[in-house]
Amino acid sequence: MSDWLEEVIGCDLFAVYDGLYFTEDALLWLRERPRTFGELRAQDIDWLRWMAANIDDRDLLEKLAQDSDTDVRMWVACNPMTAEVVLARLAEDVVVFVRRWVAQNKSAPIRLLTRLCDDDDVVVRTLALRNLISRSDRRDSLRERVFPGAEAAQDSGWRRR
Repeated sequence: MSDWLEEVIGCDLFAVYDGLYFTEDALLWLRERPRTFGELRAQDIDWLRWMAANIDDRDLLEKLAQDSDTDVRMWVACNPMTAEVVLARLAEDVVVFVRRWVAQNKSAPIRLLTRLCDDDDVVVRTLALRNLISRSDRRDSLRERVFPGAEAAQDSGWRRR
């Protein structure tokens, strides 16, 4: 069991759950007494999975990325707030589904996606390439909105002599 699982859950994390109708039981359970992440994991691992997908706390995401549960790591891999260094580590995960989620993460750095284009799994390669192409399309679309006619001017055939 990882050391972070022994950490007591702070009140700041309660705010993540607060106001969400499906977490009322979780909040009552958490407020009964100080609880650790390990206790939360043992009580209902779906809470950790939900956190991994929805929080923006990079320190906690880094901890969740170390979890032995594949689903927790997959949700960290798809969270756009996950730090690049954590995504790079998850891109090396032995479980192919974790790498697939990294390949789909819109915040994954281009150099990481380029590396995933050489992954052993064809689906990882395809998802990484699709993510790269999607970014290129967005960049080209933005360039056209900012500089209308830029493409036409570039290919006008005019040459400096």
